[in-house]
Amino acid sequence: MTNTPRALQKLIEQFDRLPGIGPKTSEKLVYYLLNRPKEDLKEFADSLLRAKDEITVCPNCYNFSDRSPCGICSDRSRLKDMICVVAETADLQAIEKTTDYNGVYHVLQGNINPPEGITPDKLRIKELTDRISRDKPKEVILALNNDIAGETTTLYLSKLLKNQNLKITRLAKGLPSGSEIEYADDITLGYAIRDRKEIK
Repeated sequence: MTNTPRALQKLIEQFDRLPGIGPKTSEKLVYYLLNRPKEDLKEFADSLLRAKDEITVCPNCYNFSDRSPCGICSDRSRLKDMICVVAETADLQAIEKTTDYNGVYHVLQGNINPPEGITPDKLRIKELTDRISRDKPKEVILALNNDIAGETTTLYLSKLLKNQNLKITRLAKGLPSGSEIEYADDITLGYAIRDRKEIK
């Protein structure tokens, strides 16, 4: 039987639910936060709740934003005939940091991953095909992680979009296998964007 107070254990369990955080890291974060002044914790909690209230999802690309449509979709200097498909908003932000891309985006809000119950109908794939039919882009870039879920999604989308009369490309293999776009450095990601290859 553990001697950890119930409230502390519940908090550790909440952190443990976050992606990429295991039990040890959860404990470390909880103990760190409990050692902070109460005012810091209140500011942290208030910021989280404010973001939840103020951040919305762009109805066009499904990026998180504080306006609708988002700043990228409403930017007239953006190339609207080039859509970069990413799994998450964090991937979009990583690509934006490279400053090598000036098109628009489409956020799927995940990757196809049947073992975890994430099937194509759970993602923003229908919205992507509807958008392609409506906007008639010249190129769709599949900028998905170089792991099993990302590869599965890339294969599914490349087959789905094959006869849409557009160029389908993917990021060049400058990204290491098993890596996540969100954590790639700016230079590597910049090369991957510039050296993208057409899927045939």
